[in-house]
Amino acid sequence: MLRSAVFELAGAFRSAVETMVQTGNVPMHIQGFPRGCCGIISELMGDYLNTEGIGEFFYVCGMKDGASHAWLEVDGLIVDITGDQFADRPGIYVDKPDAWYCGWEQDIKHLAVHEPSAFFYGEERRFLERVLAQLNSRESSFAS
Repeated sequence: MLRSAVFELAGAFRSAVETMVQTGNVPMHIQGFPRGCCGIISELMGDYLNTEGIGEFFYVCGMKDGASHAWLEVDGLIVDITGDQFADRPGIYVDKPDAWYCGWEQDIKHLAVHEPSAFFYGEERRFLERVLAQLNSRESSFAS
């Protein structure tokens, strides 16, 4: 039940991010989505998901071979919408950790929130607001 609900929300969030990226009106550090923006996208999506009342989402950053990757966790599930920046990884992963995730050494884990102290907070918040507006417009069109 939780997995399917989170998968649906994560898919809709990713689709809204892709739509916003296509407009070109996005912060520079998100323009290459999904490449190189797993941290901020996970933080923003986690901030949103934590308002949905379906669980407590945590931001996780792992290290492997000098590289880092970030995703969310909720009740033993990994939630990752930027995994396809790596070869042979899906664009949306919502499931128990597989061998690939287990290969990352956890470096950071905390409640997923978009911290107002973030350097690009204002720009990122406006981006999130546009993503959420896109999500809401899709929900409205499905309800009609």
